[in-house]
Amino acid sequence: MTDFLRSIGLDRYDLNARLRPALFVLLPVLVTALFWIPEARSFAGGIISFLSACGVLYFLSQAARQRGRAVERKLGDRVGRAHSARLLTHTDDTINIETKTRYHGYLRSHGRSISTPEEEVANPREAHARARSAVDWLLEHTRPSSKTSLLFDENIAYGFRRNLLGMKPIAIVLCLLVLAAHAALLWLRPLDQETLWTGAILAVSFLVFISLWVFLVTKDFVEDASEAYALRLFSFCESDPPKPTGSKGKSTSRRSNTSNAATDTQPTT
Repeated sequence: MTDFLRSIGLDRYDLNARLRPALFVLLPVLVTALFWIPEARSFAGGIISFLSACGVLYFLSQAARQRGRAVERKLGDRVGRAHSARLLTHTDDTINIETKTRYHGYLRSHGRSISTPEEEVANPREAHARARSAVDWLLEHTRPSSKTSLLFDENIAYGFRRNLLGMKPIAIVLCLLVLAAHAALLWLRPLDQETLWTGAILAVSFLVFISLWVFLVTKDFVEDASEAYALRLFSFCESDPPKPTGSKGKSTSRRSNTSNAATDTQPTT
């Protein structure tokens, strides 16, 4: 199945961070359809192929992405690159001060401008802008090895959670509608006792599903993944020693940037 999805243009990131959140939203619909229409199980594979040919699966992944990006904009510096930038500022105490000093030293040694505590107090907006620029550079700097590193896994986890939060309102409404329709069919259609109990268990599982959306898929759920991704990203500042800030170091940094830009492999959430 994975090879099939890749053949229609979905890579590992698209599959896990974009398509799966959308399918998670549709899970109650799919399960209910299989319960009430058992014959659908035999041609489920054909349905998937048909939907893929029509671009439905790709559309779902893009819809989840769009909803996730909208949520990211609303959350501001609580998630995403803006959150990573905030973690680099002196006023944020999430990262140990000594560790953060090493990160700052690494970034400055590669020509990145990081505000001092005094400069940050005088102009906090400029300090955040500098930190954001440093994060953007670091993302480019880590692209060549991203798909073979834990950073890529953390990026997928963040994208998955962010897109889930974006789809949350749709998911809850859809699940309530499916639950109501399922309960009505259980009441109206004659079923044997075993099937009736199975249907009742399924109805309870929908209530659990709704609870997961309400109480688990929250802003904190996404912020936790964003922080994990940022800390993994900053760990690259410990991967090699800072280079001198002289002309030779700057030349090396420019060559590195050129090489990294040519090897664009890290996905954008």
